[in-house]
Amino acid sequence: MADADHALAADYYADAAVRRALLTYAGATATHGPTAAFLAALDPAAQPFPTWSSTPHVPWSALPDACERGCDLSRALWDTDALIFAIDLDYQNLDYPGEPFLHASSVFFKLENSYAALRRIFRRFGLPIAAVSTGRGYHFVGRVPLESDTIDRLTALSTVPAWHATHERRRPSFVAPMTARHAQAAEGLGLLIEHVAHLAITEATPNNLIPLVVNGVVVGSGEIGRECVSIDFSHVGDPLDTRHVRMAFSAYQWHRARPDIFGSAVAALPPLAALPRRGRSLETFLLSGRDLAAARASARTGALALPNVSRGIDRLIRHYRASPLARFHQAFAAERRAIDRAAIYGVPDLPPCLARPLVEPNDLLLKPEYLQNLVRGLLARGWSAARIAALVEREYLADHQWGDRWVRLDARTRADFDVRVFAGLVLTGHDRLIDFNCVSSREKGICPESGCGHDLDDDRRALVARVAMWRARP
Repeated sequence: MADADHALAADYYADAAVRRALLTYAGATATHGPTAAFLAALDPAAQPFPTWSSTPHVPWSALPDACERGCDLSRALWDTDALIFAIDLDYQNLDYPGEPFLHASSVFFKLENSYAALRRIFRRFGLPIAAVSTGRGYHFVGRVPLESDTIDRLTALSTVPAWHATHERRRPSFVAPMTARHAQAAEGLGLLIEHVAHLAITEATPNNLIPLVVNGVVVGSGEIGRECVSIDFSHVGDPLDTRHVRMAFSAYQWHRARPDIFGSAVAALPPLAALPRRGRSLETFLLSGRDLAAARASARTGALALPNVSRGIDRLIRHYRASPLARFHQAFAAERRAIDRAAIYGVPDLPPCLARPLVEPNDLLLKPEYLQNLVRGLLARGWSAARIAALVEREYLADHQWGDRWVRLDARTRADFDVRVFAGLVLTGHDRLIDFNCVSSREKGICPESGCGHDLDDDRRALVARVAMWRARP
């Protein structure tokens, strides 16, 4: 990134209204500082290429320096005063990743139906969720104060997550330890967020212009490459103390920082900003601008404090408890507690496309489209979701040269989350399995082209029959 562009972002952050808006989004008020546990700052000029996963977690006293360096800014999802509800809506295109920056109006129009569906769902439950635009979509965010009774109702949905046992080794020294109650409530909130994703799939899919997926699953070819809308809540699959979300009023320079992903033409485009949409129509929002000048004007109009969504969460809890997804979650959790990963044996012979992530776990078992394929294939062969999760955890903990991944993160939490999400979509009928076939597998790039002669339509038919049996149970 050129020095002039660095100066542009630094000058933007020097505006007092922008600084106030950043601190407000981090939970600061007139009486106390930020409640977000830490700050993460991505330097777009870092070499060879910066990544969010490698950015250190620093105290808020580091904010002035990060602003002076013109960094992109994120706040921790771990908040010392609240639980943070967060779900993303992104445009994804593996073949033309620069589309959101080169053709922003077209991309945001393709997102609009899913955006509107989520807004309707939030209104239905009385959730005053805030929407913040990013370079490729939106963050939807809100807060549940830790002192509210809603926290106890969230803890009743789950148990203390596995990652809390190793929380202390990851905890920055400048943050007090997280309580087990806090972690358990976060786990419960994650189940609700998954439920919202199911509701959004039902609401948005009939009118979407392009496929709708969860957590960045790759799709087959469309009119403009492998493009889709992704409802992303993958942060639920990692320890709460590790994840962060881009701040409203942060500069957005990811496209400039990664020419290896987006190409030199996109990297030459000016910085954008993460901006609250504030209920504006798409046309008005896009015409108002999404650059640093528009963000500066918006910050002077007013900051964005995360809205209290407790009452709506209470309504959502009642709806979730009566859902097929909750029934699946309860059965999954009960069986998972009874299964030892060491007892998983007798993996059936699988066709090459299904077996690939077990043959090459690092890194195929981390890619959602491979894991989805494995889950579908094993479900079709009579495996339970809990048994599949134990198998995936076993592979995560085996010596596949993972480095420090499972020191920084948690193998059981990630395995349980990904398998639970994909199996839950299948068994509740939200995954209609229309791309569970050989043609789609080749388009996605997950078919090894081995000439195996296996037809995934056979697996699909077996899985459809199993889903029908599961849904017929009382």
